[in-house]
Amino acid sequence: MKRIIFSTAPIPAGLGTRLQGSFGGVWELILGSDIPEEIRSRVEILVAADTKWLNKLSFKGMNNLRLVQTFSAGIDALDFETIPKDVIVCGNVGAFAEPIAEHVFGMIECLAKNLVVRDAELKRSIFDQSSGMFLKGKTIGVVGTGGIGKAVARLAKAYGMTTLGVNSSGRTAEFFDHIESTSGLDHVMATSDVIVLAVPLTLHTLNLINKSKLDLMKKNCILINVGRGWIVNEKALYDHLVENPSFKAGIDVWWRYPEPGKPFAQDYPFFGLPNFLGSPHIADHVPESDGLGIESIVRNLERYLNGEPTKGAVKREDYLGLKSVISREQT
Repeated sequence: MKRIIFSTAPIPAGLGTRLQGSFGGVWELILGSDIPEEIRSRVEILVAADTKWLNKLSFKGMNNLRLVQTFSAGIDALDFETIPKDVIVCGNVGAFAEPIAEHVFGMIECLAKNLVVRDAELKRSIFDQSSGMFLKGKTIGVVGTGGIGKAVARLAKAYGMTTLGVNSSGRTAEFFDHIESTSGLDHVMATSDVIVLAVPLTLHTLNLINKSKLDLMKKNCILINVGRGWIVNEKALYDHLVENPSFKAGIDVWWRYPEPGKPFAQDYPFFGLPNFLGSPHIADHVPESDGLGIESIVRNLERYLNGEPTKGAVKREDYLGLKSVISREQT
């Protein structure tokens, strides 16, 4: 009897054949929107296209489940309390790094050159030729040196920027001139002209960028967040932008997301500030994203089937209780 990979993500026939035909041909890939009752006990690998679906799933009877792989890179929305403790959970890390890095530099360029502000002024017949920031020779600090961080650093090198990185271990990474461990975060905050946040949201990174960290940054620093909204303290960021008009922030990830059909809103009027730029969590939204995500998933499943370390495996203890902490902060 074949071992089962069940996926709610639409894995194309070619990639499916690659999985089923490899590793002795003992695997069967089944696609669907719900797990049929008759195969629940045989599912060993579960690929979830949607974290909301996964949160509603009952794991009762799934005694052979060993790996859960999400389509999304971030897994902070998962209810880890419901997922069996012996199951490996992998986010799709690095899958969308290249389009996100392009979005990061789109935001950096808009803020560094004051493009949005100058465009709005021209529409009011104001012809202000004030200078912007020259990126060549500047220092960019990237918090998180995974797939997104490396892609950002690679583009930064093309601009002639010095690249600093921060990760938990302090280990070197490609495209970075220097890496600090988390103990060196303050140094990177203080010396960078541009700071990019590309870390996952965990209990350790919640409110990582607070008032004290913002106060360390240069007065004309550009802060970009493509990680998660709650990595930055919302009130602290708003107050800092108001008090420091030369400081700029570009945000693609938010503290609160609207329900379908409901208007978008935050607790602070960021969009009334000239030194703020926002986008609706679209950094990874390009036509190629589905293909990038599925290919990344298949490669990770192949690592698992080969007995190699999986990519994006998370520590449950970094997430247990996270949603409760955020809920308390929202009230």
